Amino acid sequence: MVASIGRPRNTDLDAALLRAAEELVLERGFSSISVEAVASRAGTTRPAFYRRFDGLAHLVLALILDRFAVDLDKVIDCGSLPADLEAIQRDQVDLFSNPLVSRCLAGFLDSVQTDEDLRKVFVEEFLAPRRYGAAMIILRAAARGEIPGDPDVEWVCDLLTGPLLMRAVMPGLMALDESIISQTVSSALCALDYRKT
Repeated sequence: MVASIGRPRNTDLDAALLRAAEELVLERGFSSISVEAVASRAGTTRPAFYRRFDGLAHLVLALILDRFAVDLDKVIDCGSLPADLEAIQRDQVDLFSNPLVSRCLAGFLDSVQTDEDLRKVFVEEFLAPRRYGAAMIILRAAARGEIPGDPDVEWVCDLLTGPLLMRAVMPGLMALDESIISQTVSSALCALDYRKT
């Protein structure tokens, strides 16, 4: 007799929950959806939801990771530091401008502040790979002699992302457009003491 090891995970239901969450976030925004609404839209129940996710923020993080994960096997390489940083910023503007992100960012970040487990996964699986990719680009530029050695990578990552995040979460500020790409790249290059070759 074979021992039971439990039911296998229903990947169709996982996908249905992600799809339902995306639809509801786009329709209502993160702060206006509930577990009940997501479960109902996915054709399932609250207990089935909670067997998979600890809460809405955990489901939304799974959705963000599914849609916007970074592939570290494909680190940007446009041939120069300015071009690489511009590519990073275009990617970030696309991310923060995406309706799925813009409709859930403020509420989701509030959940990140109060949920230690969520914060750990968010940092390790979403933030860290993005910052690591930027760090590889910056360190590669130092190895090419475009910038002095031992750059402050963490500060430059903050310089690149901070202004975009501010505009994404604060209503009434200027749009995420070409000017913020050029301004943030220029600030990063200045901080790195970029030497045009």
